[in-house]
Amino acid sequence: MKRQLFIFIAAFILIGGTVTAQDPTPTPTATPVVVDKQNVAPEKLEGVPPIAPNYRSDDRSLPDLGRVGVDMMDQRSLTLNDAIAMALENNNDIEVTRKNVKIAEFDLRAARGFYQPRLTGQTYYERSTTPNVSIFSSNQETTLGSFVGNVGVTGFIPSFGTVLRADVNNQRQTSTNPISILSPQENASIGFSLTQPLFRGRRFDQNRRTIEIAKRNLSLTDVQFRQRTIETIATVQRAYWDLAFALRNLQVQRDGVKDAKDQYEHNKRLVSEGQLAPIDIVAAETQVANFEQAVYEALNVVNQAENALKNLISPNKNAKVWSESLTPTDPVDLTPPDTTLKEALDLAIANRPELELNQVQRDINAIDRKFYGDLKKPQIDLVASYTSAGIGGDQNPNFRTPFPL
Repeated sequence: MKRQLFIFIAAFILIGGTVTAQDPTPTPTATPVVVDKQNVAPEKLEGVPPIAPNYRSDDRSLPDLGRVGVDMMDQRSLTLNDAIAMALENNNDIEVTRKNVKIAEFDLRAARGFYQPRLTGQTYYERSTTPNVSIFSSNQETTLGSFVGNVGVTGFIPSFGTVLRADVNNQRQTSTNPISILSPQENASIGFSLTQPLFRGRRFDQNRRTIEIAKRNLSLTDVQFRQRTIETIATVQRAYWDLAFALRNLQVQRDGVKDAKDQYEHNKRLVSEGQLAPIDIVAAETQVANFEQAVYEALNVVNQAENALKNLISPNKNAKVWSESLTPTDPVDLTPPDTTLKEALDLAIANRPELELNQVQRDINAIDRKFYGDLKKPQIDLVASYTSAGIGGDQNPNFRTPFPL
C-alpha cells in the first residue's frame, strides 16, 4: 500500500513539472480579428439593456368562451324545416332561378304571339296645291285633298305555315282640277289573299322553331330551379347537422376539461399522501391544458358552422339572426331509408335534374337539325288572291271638257 502511494505521488510531481515548463501565455501574433456583426450570438450582443428580466405571468385564467357578435343570452331554437324554409325564401340564387322561369314563360308567350291574328289600320289626310302645267286646264293652280282609311287582318295556320290576309281600303279625294269628272271621288276596295308554302316552311320554319326552343327553355329553367332547390336544401341540411355536431362536440370538450381538473386534484392528493410521484402532477396539468385548448378549437368550429348556416338562411348581413345564438332542436336519431340498390338507381335515373338537363339539350339540338334540314328545300309558295274595287262620287261642279262636242 505504501509502495502504491509513493508511485502515485511521483507521477503527480512529474506531470506538474511538465505543465509548468510550458509557456501559459504565448506571444500573440499581429493577425487582425474580424468580427462578423451578422452572426453574433444573442447572448454576446453588447449595448442591449435587459428588459424585465424577472417577469413572470401568474395569470392562469382562460379567455371568455363567448362568440364575437353573438349574444349568448339571445337563444333561437331552430328546426331543420324552419331552416330550409328560411333558406328557400331568402336565398338569392333561388330568387334568380325563379326569375329565370318567369323570363322563360314570357319568351314562350312572345314566340307564340307571332301566330296571333294581327289587326292593322292606317288613316291620314293629305292636302296639296300645285301650279298648273297642263294645257287642258285654265286654272293657275290645282288643289287636291285626300282622306284615306285602310284596315287589314292577318291570320296564320301554324301547322302548315299558311298565311291568310284580308284588306279593306277606302279613299275620298277632292280636286279643283276642271278636267276631273268626280269631286269628291270615293275609291273603295276589298281583297283576300292566301299564301301556302309547298316545300320550305310548310312543315317547319323559323317561327315554329322559336316556339319549340322556348318550350324547351321553359322546361330547362324549371329543371334548373328544381336542381338549385335540391342543392340549397342539401346544403342547409349539411350545415344544420354540422352545427349540431359542433355544439355537441363543444359540450364534450367542456366535460373533458372538468374531468381533467378532477383528475388533477386527485393526483395532487395522492402525491401529498406519497402514493404518486410529483411528476404525475405535471402530467395532469398538461392534460388539463390540452383539454382547455380543445375547448377553444371546438368553439371555433361552432363559430364557423353557425356562420355557414346563417349565411344560408339570412336575407342580408343586417338581419337579426346574425346576433342570435342558434340552437338546433331536431333529434339526431334519424331512420335511414330502407331501399335496394336497384330501387335507388331507378329513382336516381328518373329524378336527377342533371339527366333532365341533358335530355332537354338533346331536344333543342334535334329541333335545330330539323330546322336546318328544312332550309335545304326549295322556296316555292302557292299564292291565291281576290280583289274587288269600286269608284263613286259626285260630279265636279268645275268640270269642263277640254274637247268640244
